[in-house]
Amino acid sequence: MATVGIDIGGTKVAAVRLEGGAVVESRRAANPHGDLVAAAGEAARSVWADDVVAVGVGVAGLVRFPEGTLVWGPHVSGTEVPIREDVEANLGVPVFADNDANLAAFGEMRLGAAQGYEHVLLVTLGTGIGGAVIIAGQIYRGISFAGEWGHMVYDPKGLLCDCGKRGCWETVASGPALVRFARESLTLNPESSLARRLPEDYSAEDITAAADAGDEIARGLVAQVGAEFGRGLCSLIAIFDPEAIVISGGLGSVGESLVGPARRVAADALHGGAYRLLPPILVATLGPEAGAVGAASMAQAIIDNEITLEP
Repeated sequence: MATVGIDIGGTKVAAVRLEGGAVVESRRAANPHGDLVAAAGEAARSVWADDVVAVGVGVAGLVRFPEGTLVWGPHVSGTEVPIREDVEANLGVPVFADNDANLAAFGEMRLGAAQGYEHVLLVTLGTGIGGAVIIAGQIYRGISFAGEWGHMVYDPKGLLCDCGKRGCWETVASGPALVRFARESLTLNPESSLARRLPEDYSAEDITAAADAGDEIARGLVAQVGAEFGRGLCSLIAIFDPEAIVISGGLGSVGESLVGPARRVAADALHGGAYRLLPPILVATLGPEAGAVGAASMAQAIIDNEITLEP
């Protein structure tokens, strides 16, 4: 018996098939920025098997749970999209849909870095910043949309965010922010080592790869994003006082070149830092597929009646 998990983000769609708590197949593809239901169906079929009994779909946006409706998302297409209902009709098996960060948190809690912790914040770091709250071992959703802290106002006079507000945290700590910092750097120094290393149409992943390869300019840019990220984490720690923070997503997988500066800045800026310990800031062990793995894991939990979809 297998389940499939789909994670639809701002730039990529990930799909996994889970059997017996282990990933047996995975695929990643570019997000076509079109019909989300068609994208989910295509991704599911790319890892399909005859014994698939349920599918979970995570979307980077505001998703009403348990109805599984995408209300809106700054990096995906559509509003009031009945993801759960339409994908279920498309695939012919039970489907549920939730926010991608909630599913990444569920995956890390079941199979990854959050195992053994009861009070955890998961922060996704990629095209934007999202997150999830685990309290006493359960996902806390508020009415439906808790964890959208990438849109905390970080700098009221800052840049315009994709959400339409100005100065959100993710405008200075995300994949697009890293690309913007790189463009500014390369404009000032077009003959630098980083300029020679990067392709013409480079992405945040290209910059982090250059940092991992030892390019000092790239390392400095990634550290700049990490520092801004660490300052924002301090606000979350002050509010939730978690046992641990897990960093997931495309940029979270970069490891110490980003998380190290975040830890150092967070330790310096922590409220009451002289009298308390900074909680562990961990890199998600499930990597960029955490959301898809969590979606498949929650699909299994729903089939096993561990979780109900009743309001």
